[in-house]
Amino acid sequence: MESHIIINQLLAFIVLAVIGAIASWRKIINDEGKDFLSRLIIDVTLPLLIVSTFLKLESNPRLLVNGLWLFVLTFVNIGVLYMAGTLSARAQKLSPSDSTVHVLHTMFGNIVFLGFPLFDALFPNGVGVFYASVYQLASNFITYTYGTYKLSAGVQKSKLGNFFNINTIALLLGILLMVLKVKLPAFILEPISSLGKCTSPLSMVYIGALLAGMNLKSTFKTTSIYVLTINKLIIVPLLLGFIYSFLRRSFNLNLSIEAFVVLVMQAAMPCQTIVVVMSRRYGGSHVLATGNLFISTIFSIISLPLVYHFLVSIYS
Repeated sequence: MESHIIINQLLAFIVLAVIGAIASWRKIINDEGKDFLSRLIIDVTLPLLIVSTFLKLESNPRLLVNGLWLFVLTFVNIGVLYMAGTLSARAQKLSPSDSTVHVLHTMFGNIVFLGFPLFDALFPNGVGVFYASVYQLASNFITYTYGTYKLSAGVQKSKLGNFFNINTIALLLGILLMVLKVKLPAFILEPISSLGKCTSPLSMVYIGALLAGMNLKSTFKTTSIYVLTINKLIIVPLLLGFIYSFLRRSFNLNLSIEAFVVLVMQAAMPCQTIVVVMSRRYGGSHVLATGNLFISTIFSIISLPLVYHFLVSIYS
């Protein structure tokens, strides 16, 4: 049944993305509009989604233990993805600039704009958003330190301060409220919950508008993009799935099915949008980054349901 949920949700995402693309082609959503949508999602609706979700969750030791395991294993995910990207870049003899984008896009996926809506639909009891938030917390630590440093060719120092952003605060506040079992009155909880639920449709409209505005003349002829897509969407997630399944069974690792699925599928997300933005800002290979984002996003429509089905089959 869950396979139908994920397929139906991805089809719904496609419809929303097409709406965003049409709005972009019609100049309803211009470059300033895309920036506004991105900031609205990241700084307003997503934090509210995180906080409102945690307020509805019942705190229990297993949930917190799974969250802790997921936080730690996120760094394992990123480490494995880093090695895969590095080996791939060296094997293809990419230029330093292209290699940087190739490695970073292998490491970091679209865990917010695609991940959050997907897990919110897949696990509507709020657990999916909880685990996705924990993964984002760990991933952001690397993105805004190592990622910033590499894309700026060492000129821009790691911005550890960016790690403590509005979403980090929302996550920590949400955990605190959940543990303390704080209950907000309905006239507060319902509005912030309703606005938080806008994260999913707005995210997909944003992705559609972003993809529609890309220049893709040479994208389909770039071999490295397809190598990255296969590595990131298929090979590494399958490898991680086998590794965590082995650890769970051999060492009695207390990892729930929800945490297991979120942990591996976050690694299987298509390329991260922030890498495209940062590449443009620091004069990196933003054309390659744009192609990575486009091709991996298109292929993820097929790969994500397959990866999910695989994970469920090896967990049981």
